[in-house]
Amino acid sequence: MRAISAFAHLMPDSVAYQTASTALDAYGERTYGSAVNYPARVVGERKSITNFQGLEVMSNFTVYLGAVIVAQPDDIIRLSTGLVNSTQDTAIYPTIIGAKREPDQSGTHHAVLYLG
Repeated sequence: MRAISAFAHLMPDSVAYQTASTALDAYGERTYGSAVNYPARVVGERKSITNFQGLEVMSNFTVYLGAVIVAQPDDIIRLSTGLVNSTQDTAIYPTIIGAKREPDQSGTHHAVLYLG
C-alpha cells in the first residue's frame, strides 16, 4: 500500500473535522470532539449519491480526505470560505450526507465525503 503522503500533491485543500459525541451538554445539545485538520481535495460538483439512509440524493461537494475516518451524518466538517466562495454558515458547514472509505490492495486508503 502506498502511504497517503505519496498523494499529498493531489490534496491542496484543508478541512476541519469534528466527530459528534454521544454526550449532551447542560442544554441538551450534542457535544463534539476537538477539530482536526486534514489535507483534502474539495470538488464542487452536483452528483447523485446514496445517502446514509439509503436514499438517492444530490451532493454539492465531494471531499477526498487525506485520512481514513468513519464519517457519521452528525459529524461537522468546516470548509474554508475560499473553497465555497461564501461566508454563510450553510456553505462553510455543509451537511455530511454520505461517505465511503476507498481501499487498495492492502486495505483502506482514504475517505470520501459527500456534502449537501
